[in-house]
Amino acid sequence: MGNRVVVLGVGLTHFEREPSKAMDAVAEEAAAAALKDAGMLYKDIQIGFVGNVYQPGAAPIAFYPLAKTGIPITRIDIACASTSRGAQLGAYLIEGGAYDTCLVLGVERMPKGMVPMPIGPGALSMENDLLYDGMVGLITMPGAYAYKAVRYMHDHGARPEHFAQVSVKNHRNACLNPNAMYRKEMSLEEVMNSRMVAYPITLYECCANSNGATAVVLCSEKKARQYTDDPVFLTGWGEASVRFDFEDPVESGLSDGDTEAAARRAYEKAGIGPEDVDVVQVHDAFSFGEILQIELLGLCGRGEAAALTWEGETEIGGRIPVNTDGGLLGCGHPIGATGGRMIAELYWQLKGEAGRRQVEGAKVGVLQNSGLGGSNVMILHK
Repeated sequence: MGNRVVVLGVGLTHFEREPSKAMDAVAEEAAAAALKDAGMLYKDIQIGFVGNVYQPGAAPIAFYPLAKTGIPITRIDIACASTSRGAQLGAYLIEGGAYDTCLVLGVERMPKGMVPMPIGPGALSMENDLLYDGMVGLITMPGAYAYKAVRYMHDHGARPEHFAQVSVKNHRNACLNPNAMYRKEMSLEEVMNSRMVAYPITLYECCANSNGATAVVLCSEKKARQYTDDPVFLTGWGEASVRFDFEDPVESGLSDGDTEAAARRAYEKAGIGPEDVDVVQVHDAFSFGEILQIELLGLCGRGEAAALTWEGETEIGGRIPVNTDGGLLGCGHPIGATGGRMIAELYWQLKGEAGRRQVEGAKVGVLQNSGLGGSNVMILHK
């Protein structure tokens, strides 16, 4: 068995619609907060990753203002899951004994409007699956999630208001989070009557592009004992890209990654099961995404998450509290930084530092983060 991995500190900036600082400055702010939280100096960091999608050269832009200490730094880009993948890579390196400390940054300056595909049409042939999906409207994220939502309604009898309730809950939770972009409650009627984007998904069921940064300090348990006697462990993690299913080729093409496979690896590594989870972070870029990922994580049976949400079981005081900080819907979505926000929320929940959104007695948290090219699952344990 390798070294145990500790989440020693986290930091994030306020997520905002219009960027108020340059990218290097906002990354520095998040890094400084995480290092302070960890009680560590930057000179103690041995390796760094930065999750970022839209800025080539993001690694030196983000890390060099901190200091030039000669550590290896690497930019990670698998779209929305970039920073969680960076944390997983850091965890593998610490577990294997290559390094004792790692700083994982996530930072993004987002364009306005619909998120542009990071793959230019010139890179694709006429036979490429991505180009075909784009021509028929499936590669747009609202279209992809809408397709899956309609199919879920057909298969399981769910209704549009079940999905809209996710947005109601997450916006309510965001009001308890000082770093969230949208700190405003919305009624079910407001969500359902907002502009239709792709049936059954309305405007207020779509996350918004935002700007901001996150930072996570990881280290070995031995190193962590120099800084804390109350560690939060990263006990399990798994990752998977799309798995083609001959019986369901369209669904395969719309998937971000095989969450079920990633979750199996994470649970096995952590030595727990879904029944042991106290608090959850999932990728709710669109309201239906939360419904889908709850089920893929094994937290309830197939077709059960819509009713579970409608009945309040995913609220902060419910049986399976999900996206207690507001999720992507309430916090906004600076693509490269979102995974770091998810890690931070679970860390605060397990430390008992989540304030008014605290889940009582939380000891085990699970995170699922989707991106173009993978689904990441991580388990934090107190």
